[in-house]
Amino acid sequence: MKKWLLPLMALSALGSASAVSAAEDKGGLLPEHYELYGYVELEGTLFPQEPDHPNQKHNGASIAIKPTFLAEWLDGDLAFTLTPFARLDAVDDKRTHVDLREAKLDFKQGDWSFTAGADFVFWGKTEAGHLVDIINSADAVESLDLEDKLGQPLVRVARFTDYGEFSAYWLPYFRRPTFTGEEGRLRPSLPVDPGAARYKVGGEEWAQSAALRWTHTNGDFDVGTSAFYGISRDAALEPFRFASGGRRTALRPVFDDILQVGFDGQYTTGPTLWKLETIARFNQLDRNVQNTNYVAATGGLEYTFFGIADTNADLGVVLEGAYDSRTQDALTPFEEDAIYGLRLALNDTEDTSVLLLGTTDVVSGGTSFRLEAERRIGDGWKLEVEGQAFLNPQSSDIESGLKSDSFVRLKLSYFW
Repeated sequence: MKKWLLPLMALSALGSASAVSAAEDKGGLLPEHYELYGYVELEGTLFPQEPDHPNQKHNGASIAIKPTFLAEWLDGDLAFTLTPFARLDAVDDKRTHVDLREAKLDFKQGDWSFTAGADFVFWGKTEAGHLVDIINSADAVESLDLEDKLGQPLVRVARFTDYGEFSAYWLPYFRRPTFTGEEGRLRPSLPVDPGAARYKVGGEEWAQSAALRWTHTNGDFDVGTSAFYGISRDAALEPFRFASGGRRTALRPVFDDILQVGFDGQYTTGPTLWKLETIARFNQLDRNVQNTNYVAATGGLEYTFFGIADTNADLGVVLEGAYDSRTQDALTPFEEDAIYGLRLALNDTEDTSVLLLGTTDVVSGGTSFRLEAERRIGDGWKLEVEGQAFLNPQSSDIESGLKSDSFVRLKLSYFW
């Protein structure tokens, strides 16, 4: 049994006891409403250039499934959600994996809400990178944008008031982020062995973490503040020798406790969205595996032209900037960058949309372009195109190991 399932089972048992008691008081255990939905996905990835690193395969193909079962009682105030995820990859054995994205009980009573189990929590406002988003670890084998996350065992208590929503989180177990395997593309020059992870805190994965968050919407303003203390979800990578023979070198992730405080906000004025995320983080390990304190911010605007050329289509222009006081020692590519792009929504019956986003390091000149496009086909099918091009990355850039890994990825999904 995977170790992270133990705290999940304990949290689910705690929530289940409360749920059964509440449901019995209302006259029954059978759900008032339930549904099963999800998707299955076929994916192919094409890399025009040959791989740079030993043992890497060229192109890739995989299949994934993500079903969700939802059951509700008490007119929806009590709900159980189960969302497993599985991918089978033809090339990278590390990308072949199974996860519980959600396995949770949600209970609402008046102005209070309670969640126990595995859950996905998203915080953030800006387009490129989400500095304040820290609850879940990245499922980095899924996508470079790091928006796919591992289910996080947690207990959440929230209170809704006229002054906003106040939430407290207890995170009893740490999920290590995933990393591409030795045969996969889109990895550093050396492969990463997450099983050799080193922790600079007692308890390792069982070290406790906690977070607080306040959010409030008032007219055109949407703001949030947060604080987090516990194991950083961002891993520093250090070289080490494989135990077998000691002749091959790999990278292993290193984790330490951090304190992070953050602010995120959005202001809407007509066709313009103004966005900002900023954090201060203490004791974070950097690219040299040294503890450091730093501040970082991303912010900018998105301006939308509605009904372009007398059609139903909308065109958004994205302009953002990113700063990280660690500069070249940062664990993120967004340290001194200009971010720019276009978002096209045709607003047709097929929900066709295209996002083209560019990022340029204003110091090194390294540039990447990312494409995301999708369109529904018929009643239950969707076609997605994802691509990224890496142009002139410098040796000092964190993306330097990806210089030959520009790619195009096609996804065909069936939803039920």
